[in-house]
Amino acid sequence: MTGLPRSGDAIAAPVAFPPRRDVELADGSSVAVRYASGANPVLLLHGWALTADVNFCYLMQPVADGYGVVAMDMRGHGRGLALGARERFDIAQCADDAAAVLDALGIDQVVVCGYSLGGPVGLEFARRHRDRVRGLVFEATAMAFDSAEDKIGRVFFRGLRPFADRSGGIGRSVPLSYFRKARVKSDEVARLWPWLRAELGQCHPRVIVDVILAEYAFDFRPHAAELAGLPTVAVVTTRDGAVPPKDQRALAALLDATVIEIDAAHDVFLVDPVTYVAATLSGIEEVHRKRGAR
Repeated sequence: MTGLPRSGDAIAAPVAFPPRRDVELADGSSVAVRYASGANPVLLLHGWALTADVNFCYLMQPVADGYGVVAMDMRGHGRGLALGARERFDIAQCADDAAAVLDALGIDQVVVCGYSLGGPVGLEFARRHRDRVRGLVFEATAMAFDSAEDKIGRVFFRGLRPFADRSGGIGRSVPLSYFRKARVKSDEVARLWPWLRAELGQCHPRVIVDVILAEYAFDFRPHAAELAGLPTVAVVTTRDGAVPPKDQRALAALLDATVIEIDAAHDVFLVDPVTYVAATLSGIEEVHRKRGAR
């Protein structure tokens, strides 16, 4: 299940992207991937209820130009691999999906850049496929999601799931409501809105709910030592209301990561793309510097 008809395909994207291509995986399935070859490719892992195009619409081309890029929608999101009607979203499975895409493209190693949900997927990717990781850039994310707000959210979304499974709107309204607020604050998000709304509409409500429940159940802290020695950067969004900055800094401390702080909220990738792109490119460069120093 990937959601409603892909109306986003009929609306022109607001910025230039690397080309999208269908990649056939070893199991016979295929998935649409944004791909540009390069000497030091970066694997971009998007956030909850988004598509890679939405999360990285301003970042993808600069990364492609400077390093090479691989970006795909996760299972159940956008143009990603389908989830069956009885299949639950699984973070580790998404990490293995990314490895399968790299296999199909003939890419041995990448710098992993994970935003929000992309952080847990990137952590699992590094644990399960460490030999494929040149370095890690984590943004607006955490190793565990157990703040007071998260505990309330866990109860709310568990109660919502039976309705989201049967409704075309409940569940999908949560991310749309979030970005509607951003549209009021930002002329840039307002400009993007027709395209943005179509992209977000591709994720089925049940998947949206299951993904956030998977994040609430995720706790990588017992496994942090397994990533010791990997060059890591954490981009901390200091006004983040979705992932508390203290949790972002806790991830950085456990991974001995270099910290880049930006005065921004969780929607920085849309409302302040200049700041976001600059911080991310700095993080990727820092990972390469740290790797070369070892």
